[in-house]
This record gives sequence, structure tokens and C-alpha cells, in this order.
Amino acid sequence: MPTDPSPRRRRRDPLAEALSLGRAHPTGQYRVDLRTGEWWWSEEVYLLHGLAPDSVVPSAGLLAQHKHPDDRDTVLRDLALLRTTGRPFSTSHRIVDARGRTKTVTVTGQARRDASGAVVEVIGMMIDTSAAHEDALRREVTRQVAVGLQDRAVVDQAKGVIMASHGLDPDGALDLLVVHASESSRRLPDVARELIDSIAAGGGLGGRAKDRVDACLAALEPGSVSRPGGAQLFRRKGAVTG
Repeated sequence: MPTDPSPRRRRRDPLAEALSLGRAHPTGQYRVDLRTGEWWWSEEVYLLHGLAPDSVVPSAGLLAQHKHPDDRDTVLRDLALLRTTGRPFSTSHRIVDARGRTKTVTVTGQARRDASGAVVEVIGMMIDTSAAHEDALRREVTRQVAVGLQDRAVVDQAKGVIMASHGLDPDGALDLLVVHASESSRRLPDVARELIDSIAAGGGLGGRAKDRVDACLAALEPGSVSRPGGAQLFRRKGAVTG
């Protein structure tokens, strides 16, 4: 991987398209090669940290230095978990920029694997959410990444089934769907559609709704490993990664 894979020389990442939130929420890209330890930041990520673009060499250590002291340990722990499991993520936490200003950022990321299935690269976005209502924006980011706009209807339908059968709120129902999508290496809309079709084929939820839904989700067969545009978001509550 080039040490400076400029977006001008690469096709725009599908994750970047999904997270295009406009000028009101400055958004940057980052990339880390786990084989070499080399990091790359877009200009926006430097600016979010109060740094001039390319003024320093990005690294895990530099990232940790800018985490808010109360969030730093959790962020580093979750980054280590990402490297181990390769699960996509989205989270919000605080950073302190070079001018001493505290900002809230929403960070998303996904792992890329080599032919053997080993996690070799992490790519993602960093969004300045300081000026927005954090909870509402985090839910919107989660929804847009996990669900392509064209597939939102079927995912919402599956969420409704899980809410009714498990007594969960919308976020909890989405989390359950995303976990099964991640574990089966399938696109979230495909998992939602399979759940709806299975319930319909069985004549509806019936009296043992929770058992029916759990059985349908457990029967999911592993699909292809993450495809471009098909990476799913694993929403974690609390502070997270860098």
C-alpha cells in the first residue's frame, strides 16, 4: 500500500459516499496498514486535530495523544478489539486538538482482509459532530452506513419484526440485525430480506414470535467476505476508537 494513497489517485470509497454529510459537518478519511503500522490522514483529519496538513506524520501514538483523557483508555481498548475481530464500527468520542479545543467526533471504520482472511487494513471516516446533537447524528450515521438508501425499507420492516418479537427499541433491533450480518459476512439488507421472507413463508410470527425470529437468524448461512459497498456498521455504545 502506498504511504500516501491520495484520494485523487483512488476511486472514492463507498464508505465515504455513504457518510457524505455536507459542509456543516467536516469529514475526513483515514487509513492504517496493520502490516507496516503506517497511517494516512486526509487534510480534513489534520484540520480536525488543529494541525496543518502533512505537518506531522500520523500514527497511533499521535492519535492517542489527542484523545480526551477520560475517553483515551476505552478508545485504545476498542481499537485493539477491532484489529482482532475486524468488525466494522461507528462511535463517538472526544478529542483535544492542538489548540486545546475539545471536540466531539464520530468515527467509523471497516477492516480489509487479505486472501487468507487476516485483517491487514482499516479504513474509515472522521466527522466533526461538535455542532450537532450527538445522539441524533450518531443514529443517522449508523443508519446510513448500515443501510443503503435503496434497501432502507426492508431493513425497517425487519427492525419492526424484531421490535415486536423481542421488545427492543429501534436501535436495539438494528444492533441485533447488524451483529448477525457481521457474523454471517452478509449485507445487512440481505439479512433483513431473508428474515422477512422466512417469517412470511412460515405464516407469520405466531405465538412464539421470539423463538421464530431467533431461529431464522440462527439459520443464516455464511456469505461472501466483505464486498465493496457491502461493509456493515457495528454500532457500539459509548466511547470508541481512534
